[in-house]
Amino acid sequence: MLIRLEDLTAVLALGLACWVLRATFVLLVPADRLPPTAAQALQHLAPAALASIIAVELTSAVDVSNPASTLQALGVVAVAATVATLARSMTWTVLAGIVAVLVVDLAPLG
Repeated sequence: MLIRLEDLTAVLALGLACWVLRATFVLLVPADRLPPTAAQALQHLAPAALASIIAVELTSAVDVSNPASTLQALGVVAVAATVATLARSMTWTVLAGIVAVLVVDLAPLG
């Protein structure tokens, strides 16, 4: 796989821009000075970001012509959703998703 310089430059520039925005927000606006509604909204940021990543990946993984692959992808999401509902922990949800993906990838297909 050949990586073009333009693509690499775009990824690095966007990554730097995101980091600068995050660092600026954290450094200029201390958490104790945030309005209560903003502080509550920030609690939903990580789950919303994770859900958006899952949605994008799931739309590319679901394939009507390959029902086994589709069931595997939906099974991984179901495992992560179950752990998220029961544990209410981002760490355990991500770990469950990683383990489920590893099991699907490493298990021999019958």
